[in-house]
Amino acid sequence: MRKRERGREIKGKKTKEKPRAKIYIFAEGDTEEIYLKHFEVKEYNAEVIAKDPKCTDAVGIVARARNFMKEEKLDLELGDRVYCVFDSDPLSNPNIQLAFDMIRGMAEEGMRCIFSNPSFEVWFILHLKERVPYGLTAIQLKEHLRRALKPVFPNYSETTDIFDWLRDKQSLAYERAIRLHNSQQEVYKRVLSHECNPYTNMFRFIEYMESIKKTASRG
Repeated sequence: MRKRERGREIKGKKTKEKPRAKIYIFAEGDTEEIYLKHFEVKEYNAEVIAKDPKCTDAVGIVARARNFMKEEKLDLELGDRVYCVFDSDPLSNPNIQLAFDMIRGMAEEGMRCIFSNPSFEVWFILHLKERVPYGLTAIQLKEHLRRALKPVFPNYSETTDIFDWLRDKQSLAYERAIRLHNSQQEVYKRVLSHECNPYTNMFRFIEYMESIKKTASRG
């Protein structure tokens, strides 16, 4: 059976299937994939498709995503994008600036990154607190989050799905992430770096998904 094109009329129905943006996620860990998959909801009219990067270092993730983009034609007008999701981790990502350079080189073709320092848990903590502790390692930050969540999720682990519990706090986290970005920009020449800790640009992903929602509502 031939694959139906996005937006093509469905036989037997008078209306057309509304085309959905495809958001491809190349993430280094389960935590990010579990969380981001929740953005595949009707209001965003987008598919969130997790792809296995088969590596955990930033340069490897971006290279894998770039190769994928050479084979998979993105519909940029519809809103398709590829997101490379990784943390700082100086040990596994010594050439992290090379990864950012590669992403910038693919920006016009639809590649972006979700970067967190020291780990993606910065975004979770911003749902709970105004500020994230400065200078912690990823292990220390994850333990900080576990303690904060213990009253609600006593057995919390990195594969625990807490999206629904965090949902009503998302707007707070968004505002706090922007404030963190602005304050860190005053201190660091590059916020996308090993030095800028704590940091997350997850708010950029939220903004993009909201823009897709507006486009879908106009359609």
